[in-house]
Amino acid sequence: MEFRISAKPYNHVKGVLKGSDATLDILQTALESDEWKIGTAEALFHNDNPELHVNVTNTEQTVRDKQDSRTVVGVDVNEDNVALTALSEDGVEDTLVIDFPEIKFERHRYFTMRKRVQNAGKDSIHDTLEGREERFVRDRLHKVSRHIVEWSRQFEKPCIVFEDLKEMRDSIDYGTRMNRRLHHLPFRALQFYTSYKASFEGIPTAWIDPAYTSQRCPMCGHTERANRHKKRFKCRSCGHQDHSDRGASVNIAVKGVKKLDWNVPALNSLPVVRKVRRQASGAVDAPTVTHPTARGYQADGRMGVSD
Repeated sequence: MEFRISAKPYNHVKGVLKGSDATLDILQTALESDEWKIGTAEALFHNDNPELHVNVTNTEQTVRDKQDSRTVVGVDVNEDNVALTALSEDGVEDTLVIDFPEIKFERHRYFTMRKRVQNAGKDSIHDTLEGREERFVRDRLHKVSRHIVEWSRQFEKPCIVFEDLKEMRDSIDYGTRMNRRLHHLPFRALQFYTSYKASFEGIPTAWIDPAYTSQRCPMCGHTERANRHKKRFKCRSCGHQDHSDRGASVNIAVKGVKKLDWNVPALNSLPVVRKVRRQASGAVDAPTVTHPTARGYQADGRMGVSD
């Protein structure tokens, strides 16, 4: 994205804007949409780096106050999927698991290729591969984040709730290979893309402490590491079974409800887990249409259980 500033009469300064994908995406939206107004721009130096600050305002949409929400959408972001649960004062309204295993696969593939060309001393190819990987991941994350917002819009006055993963990720130490995978996964990027896309729709977002969301049983509250094994959750106390990521999204939604000072509804039963896989062409692997914005399949005939 290029810019031109009139520094003096008949004297222009031209340049190319660099910034985060999310920031440039917001600016691009403001340039193309009649709902957005671009205000003044200020060129300055910050820590010896030139910066351009641009003021943009959405003239048609304002973000609703979180306290005015009627539904909390808990979002559990994982290495290969994102699990969503919509919780209102009446209980769990719906759940969805969006799979994106291609991000994990492509990131590992590009890492392997970059390591080979780096060992061969071909730095220019290394930079090219890194750029391709970033564009691929960014494209997939934008698709998934749009899907999250579209799914959330169906509920009455939604508020999207995320885990604050920064401190938890900074403390991860599972060995070199696992640390590389976890620290480079785009948890925060997906949360940020979803957050600002939600703001375009007037949907507020909130953040909660991620402690024990993957270990706690949403039915009885028993918390134990052994409750979870990969994608299957089985409570050691009450025997409740569930898709582990969906269970985590339920706990995130419950924490969101508490943060808004609601009464936590009774969770007597949970809907059957529905999944959808995101690819470049959209949602696939869906023999049955189960929702107007998401196509999926029942993962299991048993209530709340999925492999």
